[in-house]
Amino acid sequence: MLAHKVPTLSLEYGTIVPMHYMNEGGWARVLSVAAPIFATVAENRKFGEACARAIKASGRKVAVLASGSLSHKLVANDQVGDNQWGQVGSEFNRQVDLRVVDLWKERRYAEFCRMLPEYSTKCNGEGLMVDTHMIFGLLGWDKYEGETEILCPYFPSSGSGQIICEYHTH
Repeated sequence: MLAHKVPTLSLEYGTIVPMHYMNEGGWARVLSVAAPIFATVAENRKFGEACARAIKASGRKVAVLASGSLSHKLVANDQVGDNQWGQVGSEFNRQVDLRVVDLWKERRYAEFCRMLPEYSTKCNGEGLMVDTHMIFGLLGWDKYEGETEILCPYFPSSGSGQIICEYHTH
């Protein structure tokens, strides 16, 4: 793992911004992880599994935040029009995203995990959905049985499909 502290870098979106506002004064210990863009699904899953083992061994209460998107096909210039922010990059991606959300609501994680490698590539996953591979590795991959709480409805943002949810464990 490599770490850096560069004061000239502005806040990034994703997990950094929430931690900036949620961790005022630095009351929580934070370990920020950036995923290598060329890692495989299996490598990302193994990293998530390793995180789960480390969390269990620590005996601490831990929250894990991940940021990515569902599909991530950015809107082409000739498609932008007046509603760039309100579009998903393709109807195919939107439909697959909606199916994924249904699988999560129905706790059909084994099916989701079987489709995840193809979903990551065919629906243009940001960083090939490394965040999702790691989170599901941490949760137990296809053995996860917890509830997915949808905190807001699915929404488009400049080509990507977005959702905010919590995966509940014991």
